[in-house]
Amino acid sequence: MASLHEFDTFPAAASAKPEAFQLHVFESRLGDLMTLLKLSPIGPPTWENSAVAREQGKYFGVTRDWLSQAKESWLNKFDWRAHEARINSFPNFKVPIQDGEGEPFSIHFAALFSTKTDAVPVIFLHGWPGCFLEFLPMLDILRTKYTAETLPFHAIVPSLPGYGLSSGPPLDRDFSGKDAARILNKLMVELGFGRGYVTQGGDVGYMISRILNADHDECKAMHVNTMMPEHDLDDTEGLDETELRYLAKFKDWQAKGAAYALEHGTRPATIGLVMAASPLALLAWTGEKYLEWSNTDIPLDTILAFASLYWFTSSMPRNVWPYRNILPDSPSRGAPPMSETKPVGYSAFRDIYVLPKVWTKRYPMIKFRKEHNKGGHFAALEQPEAFLADVHEFLFDIAGPL
Repeated sequence: MASLHEFDTFPAAASAKPEAFQLHVFESRLGDLMTLLKLSPIGPPTWENSAVAREQGKYFGVTRDWLSQAKESWLNKFDWRAHEARINSFPNFKVPIQDGEGEPFSIHFAALFSTKTDAVPVIFLHGWPGCFLEFLPMLDILRTKYTAETLPFHAIVPSLPGYGLSSGPPLDRDFSGKDAARILNKLMVELGFGRGYVTQGGDVGYMISRILNADHDECKAMHVNTMMPEHDLDDTEGLDETELRYLAKFKDWQAKGAAYALEHGTRPATIGLVMAASPLALLAWTGEKYLEWSNTDIPLDTILAFASLYWFTSSMPRNVWPYRNILPDSPSRGAPPMSETKPVGYSAFRDIYVLPKVWTKRYPMIKFRKEHNKGGHFAALEQPEAFLADVHEFLFDIAGPL
């Protein structure tokens, strides 16, 4: 494996001065987490939170048994310091980004910088309840397979504003995807990529990628592993049996699984404060999504690492801002437009929603589509090899030189 410092050389054109960053959670914070976990009760058994309901074909969220086992593991088996050491084994940085409307943001990012003069800059954007940890398996593959002299692209993995190790959102005004896109575009420009870069995103990162793609000239192409529906879902002409099944699954999710998003959008203050008050509540709220939205079994230890990072960084009250775009009075309601001239790649993993192949023809900018039978909403985490292969193929066979 290449050394930590092999991939930390910024491009010569960089105007920003990122500072190397090493994560270290104080021992007192770890102790507080353990104390709160010990004192947090598990609610009483009910039919809704039992395995019996599951056996009867009903799904109401995490079971009491799962939460009890997860609590025991968090208390007695989970090793935060091991995860912290893994995070710190990659180059991590923080950089101030002046937004022009107040105090600067402190943006965290992990990165592998190439020394190849023709390396393509790519910014990888996570979603909720994810964080930059989603992309560590991909970064691990890259640093094992390449050296800084052979790495074909720069991999920039930020914590979105308001998430994890990045600051924000501002306290004196509302914050939107356009604001986040503006800040992240400025990050890429100040890192020396003003001549062009590619964005990659899923979930919230998909929405921000669309804004970067449409609004910022420096963004030359986009690869996504999410495509939100923009069509009449009852128009099923030309859909095959598998696509009809996926469409029915998505409609069921709309009816039974999307309540969390409405809560985030309409009562972000309440849900944020609730999640910040109890690590066990935070685990139940976010862990449900890793269980429900994934297509492969994400290890409990990984789910606990994500929940721990959210807890230690007080992320939950700060990261629900994207959900206000679902409200009827939101000016940004629905998916942002995509550029009609920049190439788009789409990796269709087994997500909550999968764009039917026949509907892809309605997007002439989609130049690349790859189907996957394994991997779900958290594609880079669940299937990093396949995810990375798609990104590489899109970059060098489809998007071409920037």
